[in-house]
Amino acid sequence: MPQSAIFPAQNSPAHSSQSRLWLGRALIFGLISASTAALLLCPCDCASQNPHAIVLIAISVLIGGCAAVLVYRKLRYRSDITAFLKAVAAVAVVIFGVYAEFAVAMDCIAWLARHGR
Repeated sequence: MPQSAIFPAQNSPAHSSQSRLWLGRALIFGLISASTAALLLCPCDCASQNPHAIVLIAISVLIGGCAAVLVYRKLRYRSDITAFLKAVAAVAVVIFGVYAEFAVAMDCIAWLARHGR
């Protein structure tokens, strides 16, 4: 049966690579969000005051490390930069992602607190 350009077959190689690409990106975003959520669960401002805070920070770093490994694997096929720079870029992407989500979450929490909810 011929394939149409408008309605490609669902099992075509292009469709499976596109879905795998988006699944990988969603997994990276989910890991970054989980790392941010672990930081938001931290019970105090100073990690040395509560032993649970250190465990949550360690969990956040571990999840962020998994996200950095996945980002590094996405950058693996780039031949224009060295492996060291790929690792630095992967860690920087994850740190920026966690920081951005954390900043937005803290602003939302402050807004909700000001409005008495």
